[in-house]
Amino acid sequence: MMGRFFNLFKGFIYMGVYITTTMVIPYYTFTWIKEVQILGVNIVLEQQDYERIIFWIGAFGFLICACAFFNYSSPKQSIRKGTFALIQILLNCMYIWSYKFSGATEVRFEIVFAVAGIGFISVNVQNMVMLYMGIYFLTIVLKGYDLVDFVVNRDKIRENRYKTVKEEEES
Repeated sequence: MMGRFFNLFKGFIYMGVYITTTMVIPYYTFTWIKEVQILGVNIVLEQQDYERIIFWIGAFGFLICACAFFNYSSPKQSIRKGTFALIQILLNCMYIWSYKFSGATEVRFEIVFAVAGIGFISVNVQNMVMLYMGIYFLTIVLKGYDLVDFVVNRDKIRENRYKTVKEEEES
């Protein structure tokens, strides 16, 4: 009985962590860099780019947070945990990939001095996104293996879980 409440608590904690890391921090980062002033020169992120980036952060952020809750509130070695862990990793991949297509990997700032625009600065982090995608590919393979293992060894896992519960009740 206590394990259920602990799993729910753990699910809420991890959901909060994912809300912070996938939504709050990126939102405030892009809001902060939307208008930066360096040595009296305004560097401005275009409004359309900013709105597109914030949309994709929110869209995938909510999905990832929901999957994180279900993943971390599920019992260990359960098919539900394996399924949600795999879905969460795939959503994380799409989240990282959305940075590329929303324009967040190549942020273009316009340099504004007084009234006229002087030029632009472009920051490109596409190679870093590709590195993360490689790491996530390996994680997908691992989570896929875990899910197959949980399905194939379902009876053994339940038997071991039942033995553990019985031993705890006897002592």
